[in-house]
Amino acid sequence: MNQGRVMSTDSPALLLTGASGLVGSELRERLVAARPDRRLFLLTRRPEAIAPVAAGMTILEGDLRAPGLGLSTGDAAVLGNSLTEIIHSAADTRFDLPIEEARATNVGGTENLLRFALGCRKLAKFAHISTVYVAGRASGRIPEAPFRPSNGFSSSYQQTKLEAEELVAHYQTPLPVAIFRLSSIIGDSRTGRVRQFNHVHQLMRLFPRNVLPVAPAVPDAPLDLIATDWTVSALAWLFENRFAAGRVYHLCAGPGGSFSVGEMLEITREMFETHPKARRWLPIRLPKLVSLPEYEAWVEKTRRGGDRLLNELLRVLGFFLPHLGIRQAFENKLTLERLAASGLQLPSSRETYRKVLAYCLDSDWGRLPV
Repeated sequence: MNQGRVMSTDSPALLLTGASGLVGSELRERLVAARPDRRLFLLTRRPEAIAPVAAGMTILEGDLRAPGLGLSTGDAAVLGNSLTEIIHSAADTRFDLPIEEARATNVGGTENLLRFALGCRKLAKFAHISTVYVAGRASGRIPEAPFRPSNGFSSSYQQTKLEAEELVAHYQTPLPVAIFRLSSIIGDSRTGRVRQFNHVHQLMRLFPRNVLPVAPAVPDAPLDLIATDWTVSALAWLFENRFAAGRVYHLCAGPGGSFSVGEMLEITREMFETHPKARRWLPIRLPKLVSLPEYEAWVEKTRRGGDRLLNELLRVLGFFLPHLGIRQAFENKLTLERLAASGLQLPSSRETYRKVLAYCLDSDWGRLPV
C-alpha cells in the first residue's frame, strides 16, 4: 500500500475523493492509464477499503468533514503546491439520512474541499460529481445547466447534492470547476454484472412479490438508466479531453436513449415469467398504475392503519418510487456532442436493463456466484 507522506515532484497530480465508491474505484484505473506520468492521490477515511493500489497511486488518510481535510500540515502543504486536478466523487448516497447528517458530507465536505482547492496554486481542473436527480420532483426537461427545482425532493440525498452544486457555483470565479451529473447506474452493458446494488435493483427484487396493490407510474414517461462501463469511460474522457470550467455535463440516457416506465414494467414481467429462477413467484400480478397524487393519498390512508412493517416499506419506497410517476427527462445533447470524438457509443438502456435483471436473477442479487 502506498500510504503516508506525499512526495513532491513536477508531474501532473490529481486528488480523487470517493475512491472506494462505485464511480471512484472504476475511475482511478482509467485516470492512471490515460496519463502514466500522473500522480494520483486517493483521499479516504478508511485506507483498508481501497487497498491495494496500483503504481502511481498514493492513499491519504483524511476526512472531508474535517478542517483541512484532516491531513497533516506537511501533506496538506505538499498537495497545495503540487495538485493540478481534483475530482470530487465522494458523497453519502443514503436516501434516508436526516437532512443535517446528509449535509455534513455532501455540503460541508464539498465546502472543505473547495476551500482547500483555493490554496492549490497549480490547479487547472476541479470536477464535482453530482446527480441528475438534483432536479428532485421537477417535471419536464432538465437542462444541462444550473437548475432549481420547484416541486421539492424525494430524499435528503437529492436536496443536499443540489445544495452542494449551489455551493460550487459560488466558487466558480476563483476555481476552475465543472459539474458532472450522473444518472442511475445499473450495471455493465456487456455482461449485466452489478458491482453495487441500488434502489433500481431493489425495485426489481420487489416486483414479483405483489407487496403493493397500487403504484405511481406514468407509463410513457422516460426511464433514465445508464451502464457502469460507459458512464465511467465517458466521464474519464470528458475530464481529460473536453473539460471546461463552468459547464454542466449530463452523463445520462437522455430523451433519445431512455425507455419508458411502461416498457420497463413489461420487460420485468416477461423476464420473471420466463427465467428459470423466477418460477417460484408465478403468477406475476402488476399493481394498478395510478397518478402520483392518487398513490400518495393511498399511502397516507394506509399509514394510518398502523401496520408497522408495511409503513416501513412505504417509507423506504417513498425515497425513489414516486419518480416513476413523474414525467422527467434529462437533456444530454451538449454532453453527447462533446463526447462525439471519443468513439464511445451510448449503450441501449433497454438492453442493459435486460442484462442487469438477468444477472440479478442468476446471482440472486449478488448472493450466488455467476
